[in-house]
Amino acid sequence: MRFFTLAYLSIMLFAGSVFSSSCKKDSNAAPAKSAKYQMVTGAWKQQDIVLAVAVKLNKQNIPAGTSILVLAPLLGPAGALFTCTVNNTYTFNEDGTFAINGCTDLILPVAGNKGTWEMDVHDGAIKLVSEKGENDPHWIDNISNTNLDLALTVNIPGVATVPLTLKLKK
Repeated sequence: MRFFTLAYLSIMLFAGSVFSSSCKKDSNAAPAKSAKYQMVTGAWKQQDIVLAVAVKLNKQNIPAGTSILVLAPLLGPAGALFTCTVNNTYTFNEDGTFAINGCTDLILPVAGNKGTWEMDVHDGAIKLVSEKGENDPHWIDNISNTNLDLALTVNIPGVATVPLTLKLKK
C-alpha cells in the first residue's frame, strides 16, 4: 500500500510539474503580429482621396468614389490643402513607428507627420498616435499586399465635414 501511495504521489508531482511548466507564459515573448499588421508594414504612396459617400456640391450631385483631388478647384482655398497631398508617402515601420512625407494639415491633422501606429479593433482599424500622444484611429476599408484604403473624416473649411477614403499603394 505504501509503494502504491508513493508511486501515485510521484506520478502526480511529475504530472503537475509538466503541466505547470507547459502553461507558463514567457513574459519576454512579444505577441505575434497579425497578417494584416504585416500587410500594413512598409512604404505606401498616396494614389487618391475619394468621396466615401455621394454629396451635393454647388447644386450638383457628386457620386461616391469621385476623386476629391479632381474637385479641389471647386473647394476654394481648401482645395490647395488637398492638392498638396498628391505626392504624400506613408511609411509604417515594423517597430510600430510611422512617418508621413507630405501635407497632413487637412487630412490627418491629429496624427501629423510622425508618431506610432498599431492595429486596433480586431485589426479593423489602424490607430495612429501623434508625437503629442493623441490617438487618431482610421477604419481599414480595404487591404491587400499592394492596396490600403483608410477611412477619413475631413472638415473642409467653409465647405463641410466629409467622409473620405485615402487610397494608398505599395
